[in-house]
Amino acid sequence: MGGVMSQRKGCQQMWLGILFLLCLVSNPAHAGWINKQGMPISDSEDRKSNGNFGAQLIFVNDEQALFKKWATPSETVAVDTVETVQINQPISAFVIFSGCKASVAGNCNVSMRFRVIQPDGKVYSETPTMEVWRDKLAPSGQTLELSVHYLKVVVEPHEQRGRYKIQAQVCDDNSGTVLVLDKTFTVIDSLPKKKHNNTVKRNAPKALRPLP
Repeated sequence: MGGVMSQRKGCQQMWLGILFLLCLVSNPAHAGWINKQGMPISDSEDRKSNGNFGAQLIFVNDEQALFKKWATPSETVAVDTVETVQINQPISAFVIFSGCKASVAGNCNVSMRFRVIQPDGKVYSETPTMEVWRDKLAPSGQTLELSVHYLKVVVEPHEQRGRYKIQAQVCDDNSGTVLVLDKTFTVIDSLPKKKHNNTVKRNAPKALRPLP
């Protein structure tokens, strides 16, 4: 089996202001994903909400670049997400979230577990419970946060090419709300020179904007 590692980002907290082309509304009467015109849209496999709590699964192949970009103060940040990697190239899975329930002390507790399914449908790997946000202050306002832990997968030459699926079970441990997210990536021998570049906006006042 290739490399499957749970990782923890550096001690500096990375927070995301509010983001992209879609929005997550925190008003319980209108909870759910909406587009920039304010019209509701359905959840997708990799982006879901339940009440105020919402989460999205994203893939990158350079987590340090991700940390550096999000640590740089600016109104926007370009996030290079990936859907295809080549053999021996790492791909890292993160969860971004908001709307977790605060404890009496004002802290959130969000956890996740990953399962990786290989192209033939068999389980490639599973993780124990990992930290998304543990005993930390609840995100302020409509701020999105980036998971503290993340999953890194490296498919080796003797392993299967094709489409892999990563399943993430994300739990708001204070409220008991669970979101199950699925996202696929493809492993090939050689990689086309193309990435998905998403410019994101920080600190929007009333809506959470996930990756498209």
